[in-house]
Amino acid sequence: MPSRRLGLQGKWGRVINSLQEIIPSYENASSIISMRADRRMRARAVAFAVEKGSVVLDLGAGPGLMSRGVSARGGEPVLLDVSMAMLRASRFPNRVRGTFEFLPFRGGAFDAAVSGFALRDAHDLPRALSQLSGALRPGGRLSFCDLGKPDSALAALMVALYLKTVPNVVGLAAAGPAGLGYGTIFDTYMLALHNSDLRALLLRHFGSAEIEEAQLGGSIVAKCVKSA
Repeated sequence: MPSRRLGLQGKWGRVINSLQEIIPSYENASSIISMRADRRMRARAVAFAVEKGSVVLDLGAGPGLMSRGVSARGGEPVLLDVSMAMLRASRFPNRVRGTFEFLPFRGGAFDAAVSGFALRDAHDLPRALSQLSGALRPGGRLSFCDLGKPDSALAALMVALYLKTVPNVVGLAAAGPAGLGYGTIFDTYMLALHNSDLRALLLRHFGSAEIEEAQLGGSIVAKCVKSA
């Protein structure tokens, strides 16, 4: 496990500001950047975590893309995001402004939690996971989809080259100069843990954790169950 402090740390503010500027193009551009894999990944994460009637925290909810899947499976989504502009773009009533590191919920408040392409944006990842674990009931499930960083050096380099170029091109086409904010995806990738290190960190906080890889390991779906 790396000895550096995990999370975006000093780059957090820049990344969050960039996200707010690209709200109108967020859904379509993000789907193109993921080579249209994002919907399948979100569906897999939701299918693992959500049961009918469960109360589900959507962490880093943005405009509510994951919450749509939660609602479709009969769950009750509670959206959390640091950006009120993002939350206002959603259609769900239960919306809370907050950060991953200071969740404003009582312990064990949720049956499950999901997150779509957001957890890597944590300012302090270990603290965020600790808070998230505390918000889940024993046996509660967490599942999220996100960028992955392959353990293979060659695969990690190939993913880095893709993320260095493609998001900027797609962003410019979708949103003009504001679309250059998609370039922060590369910054968050470079600061991310390798997939095996991320799994080890998840195991520490939840007790059970698996990571499914796709696209050379550059895309992941994580599935965790909190120890009873």
